[in-house]
Amino acid sequence: MAKNFTVENPQGLTDALRALDNVASESVLRQAAVAGARVIFAEVKIRAPVGNQTWETAKQKRYPGFLRDHLLIAFDKEESVEGKLASYVVTWSKDAFYGRFLEYGTSKMAARPFLRPAYEAKKQAAAAAVGEVIQTKAGELTNGK
Repeated sequence: MAKNFTVENPQGLTDALRALDNVASESVLRQAAVAGARVIFAEVKIRAPVGNQTWETAKQKRYPGFLRDHLLIAFDKEESVEGKLASYVVTWSKDAFYGRFLEYGTSKMAARPFLRPAYEAKKQAAAAAVGEVIQTKAGELTNGK
């Protein structure tokens, strides 16, 4: 059974609902997702293996720490849903392609994973960072800050 109620400030209610709609905007979703990705990224940088010698290819010189310096956060358009889900990945650049050999191993080399352990270690902190951004944006948009 529905109860009757009255709205004393309909414009205020409308403004509050619009502000909440803005909290779920693409911009806020992306900001929150990036905040979480940055937490993981920082841990991956710490855990990334660093070699002890320099080596060269025909196109490029690689130095100890090259992989660590070529880690990045990238927007994953295929996994994202506009206005609902923003997905980012922590990965290595094309120049540091050998990161996958370290992470997963090869037929001649054992795996030395650093991405997965970093994710496992920081996934709760990343979720907290996402929640914090959403809470902050919700407060800003609903309180007029």
